[in-house]
Amino acid sequence: MPGATLNGIFGNDNGRNTDRFIAVRQNRTPKELRIGYGNGHVDVVGFPPKANPTTFNFSVLSIHYDTPDVSDSLVYCNEKYVANFEGETPSGESTFSISSIKSNPNKYTSQKHIAYFSLYYGRFSRKDILVQHKYLCYKI
Repeated sequence: MPGATLNGIFGNDNGRNTDRFIAVRQNRTPKELRIGYGNGHVDVVGFPPKANPTTFNFSVLSIHYDTPDVSDSLVYCNEKYVANFEGETPSGESTFSISSIKSNPNKYTSQKHIAYFSLYYGRFSRKDILVQHKYLCYKI
C-alpha cells in the first residue's frame, strides 16, 4: 500500500487482495480503521464518541465477518456500533497474526497490547454479537 503506514491489529494481508485483516492507517488525517476482506477493503473514518479504535485508547473492538456478498458484517467498539461492511469469501493464505497482519512480525505491527482475543467460527445473530461484545467490555 504505497504511502500508507499500517498498524496491524489482526488477520493476514499477503499483498494480493485476498485476505481478511484489521489495521489502522496512521498517516491519514483522520486516521482510518482498514477492514480487509476478500478482494477489497473498507476504510472507516467516522466513530462514535469514546469508540475510536484508531486512537489505541479503546477497550474492546469486535469485527464480525458474516455472509459473503451481503452488507451484514459488523464493527463495534466499546459497546457502540461503528459500521457495516460487505465481506467476501477470502482465497488468501491460511495463516493468522495477532498484533500484526503479516506472517513476518517485523511488518505492520500494532502499537496496541491485546489482552483477550476471541475467534469464532460460524454465524451469530446480531443479538448474539451484541451479547458477546458487551460481555468482553465488562470482562476488561
